[in-house]
Amino acid sequence: MNILLINQPLNNRGDEAAHKAFVRFLLKNFTDVKIKVLFFCAPDDSVNQFKVFDTSVSYVNLKRNRKGAYLIAKIGLITGLHFLWKLHPAIRPISGIYKEADYILCCPGGMCLGGFQNWWHLFLLYMAMKQKKTLGYFGRSIGPFPESTISQKCFKKLSTRILNYCSFISLRDSKSQKFADEIGLTRYISTVDSAFFDVPNVDIPHNVRCMLGENGYVVFVPNILIWHCNFKNKITKDFLIDFYISIIDVLLDKFVGKKIVMLPQTFNNSSTIDNDVNFFREIALKAPKNDIVVLDDVYSSDVQQTIISNSAFLVGGRYHSIVFAINNRVPFIALSYEHKMEGLLEFLGLKERMISVERIMDTGYEVLVKDFCTKLENDVSLNGPYNKTQDVLKLVSQEFLKQF
Repeated sequence: MNILLINQPLNNRGDEAAHKAFVRFLLKNFTDVKIKVLFFCAPDDSVNQFKVFDTSVSYVNLKRNRKGAYLIAKIGLITGLHFLWKLHPAIRPISGIYKEADYILCCPGGMCLGGFQNWWHLFLLYMAMKQKKTLGYFGRSIGPFPESTISQKCFKKLSTRILNYCSFISLRDSKSQKFADEIGLTRYISTVDSAFFDVPNVDIPHNVRCMLGENGYVVFVPNILIWHCNFKNKITKDFLIDFYISIIDVLLDKFVGKKIVMLPQTFNNSSTIDNDVNFFREIALKAPKNDIVVLDDVYSSDVQQTIISNSAFLVGGRYHSIVFAINNRVPFIALSYEHKMEGLLEFLGLKERMISVERIMDTGYEVLVKDFCTKLENDVSLNGPYNKTQDVLKLVSQEFLKQF
């Protein structure tokens, strides 16, 4: 059987972890399968860092001139003039790859159908429906679906149509499931993030072990946020740096003698508004104390999870940093910026470990820091939530495998 994976997000360690765990899950459950992962004009190094090395898995990165491809894809979707897609030399090969597939699966990821309004994501799904392929939507977040503009109304209509076409849908958080109910989607399964399929344990590079030291450490993963649709043009980087330095001060007072280790989630990213390692270095430079270790952005998600598994505590402003903490049963506080994080914690009964950062625009960060101090005193066992993730994934796996 030929399985084609599409819409795989890149350049993020969380998405890397979800991808690797998902592919390993497929390989474990199918003895005679060929898995092909499709990318479009992606950086080769970004693809290489995501690869699962197995003879049954291949990665295709279409490299033809993409100029105008995204616009043609969107125009074709909005107008219904699908013949336009055949006219673009970069789009035509996609159709051929689809024809070879027995099953097309949308990879786990964020709210491309929803808040990010990703038309290319929508286009790749629509192509599968147009070719009448069996289509699955696995472990995603969706919504919200605003209707303030004609474009948004069209996006919601097409998204609803495609989701209703899918033979299998699993949604990874309770908020996404509520959005699904609102658009009348009934055939979906509740799941958790696909990174929970796997608990990697690998060797930590020697130079990193030296940086971590011998007295223990706390992991801190801030989020620059000014890239996100909920915060863009509403908050400044300097304001966020002051907020995160206040969090660091609290952590150093609580965990005396331990270092603060910052793990960049994004990589291969030259953007000034979504580059973790540069942002983390800026925070460390402005922090009054020097007990901060900023790791380079070259270490894999497997290495990051192993580092987290040995930490005393984690504070996470990135969704997958919280997934990693739960997966390795490390106590944490989540700085929630989006419904996928809130939905996950709500589903697992862990909302008391969450601070809603969206309040920062109304209240200022001092209120959030006070809330953080209160939550830091309350410990919670993660054995129960971890066991729940495994029970959920077992049920989801059974339902998914029934299709075959």
